Amino acid sequence: MEKLDFLFLYEHKVRELESLCLAKYELDRRGYRTKIVYIDSEENMLAVKPLYDTKVVCMMACYNNHTAWWHVQDYVKFEKIIDLQWENIVYPKDEEREGAFKNYSEIGKEVVHVSWGKMNERRLLNAAHLDRDKVKLTGHMGMDYLRPPLDKYYVSREELFKKYNLPVDCKAILFASTYYGDSLPQSYIDDMCRRFGDDWTVYYKFMLDSQKIVIDWFIKLIKTDPDIHVIYRPHPGHPTNIALETEKNNPQFHVIADESVKQWILTCDKIYTGNGSVVVEAFFAKKMCGLLFPLPVTEGYELKLVSNATHIKTYEEFEKSANAEKEDFPVPEENIEEIYLIDWENYNFRKFADMAEEVLKDDKYNIPKKIKKAIYPYTFKDKVIKALCRITPVYNIYLKMLNDENNKSAFIVNQRKKR
Repeated sequence: MEKLDFLFLYEHKVRELESLCLAKYELDRRGYRTKIVYIDSEENMLAVKPLYDTKVVCMMACYNNHTAWWHVQDYVKFEKIIDLQWENIVYPKDEEREGAFKNYSEIGKEVVHVSWGKMNERRLLNAAHLDRDKVKLTGHMGMDYLRPPLDKYYVSREELFKKYNLPVDCKAILFASTYYGDSLPQSYIDDMCRRFGDDWTVYYKFMLDSQKIVIDWFIKLIKTDPDIHVIYRPHPGHPTNIALETEKNNPQFHVIADESVKQWILTCDKIYTGNGSVVVEAFFAKKMCGLLFPLPVTEGYELKLVSNATHIKTYEEFEKSANAEKEDFPVPEENIEEIYLIDWENYNFRKFADMAEEVLKDDKYNIPKKIKKAIYPYTFKDKVIKALCRITPVYNIYLKMLNDENNKSAFIVNQRKKR
């Protein structure tokens, strides 16, 4: 079992990993033992006893007991939790709503939460009713990569475009999609409705309809100019069939999910997005970013970040923007400053490291044993099986049975489903 001071768990590589590398670098420099681990790695999923004993586990999110258990399962022992809260921006309808999923419950009330800006800090204090000591305003570490000298971290346009067979001298337009995948299973949709309300299905339809219109706009545009190439970047974790089908018949349209969005922002000529936060990364990179809203957003779901910004609503407006040499930035700076701390003098990753050190050293942030125990949803039978599997010879037999395709016993079939 590896002993650590900080264990960082990530879900989406392109969303989280770069920022975690900065945090790890700074904490390593200060002499701490750190590690970055993918939540759903095979090793973690198969673990029946702890692989890591860490003082602080830094999670992608910690809304409730289930999200905490999903992160640590059986492979992490921990004393404290920092919720990195990569989903820092919430739908306006949830900002003040008592009991909203993203306003935390159960163990989510006990952990330390990172806030990128003042608006989220107010929500955590006033709507989620968290303790003041458990809300930490640090800014977004990822924005540090868009400032000198860290902006040199990214590869050049020539190197990036060569990697993806894009012509270096083309006019490259990035669309950072805010739309969820267009083939979500009903179970996923039902879960989103449980979290955000039944009107989420209306918002999902808004996303599907908007996606079709926006893709039509891009195809219409590239047919006017053979030098234009569109990079369609799906929302992290949400592949899109309509975009992939469009790519097959349009050599100037490319669906690329790899690389962080910051890498593409810095190397593309034009950037567009929708009801999301990519416009902020463009702001910090000092690049223009248009907001595509071909349809009105479902009531309660339009982010405050873009609510009083300039929206592009028609193809004519989009075409004019795509061909413009100079445009006004669509979002007022005060909108951004409310949601993302703007501090040109100090790096956010160092603020995060200062906060993490404080959490590590102060026992008041320890999660009580009773609360930790409550995150494990195991029946008595589960506990007996897990206890047996912690005996190495028994576990080896168990694995052998799992891997034996001829073993069709009800117990083994059920265990395969669970794993």
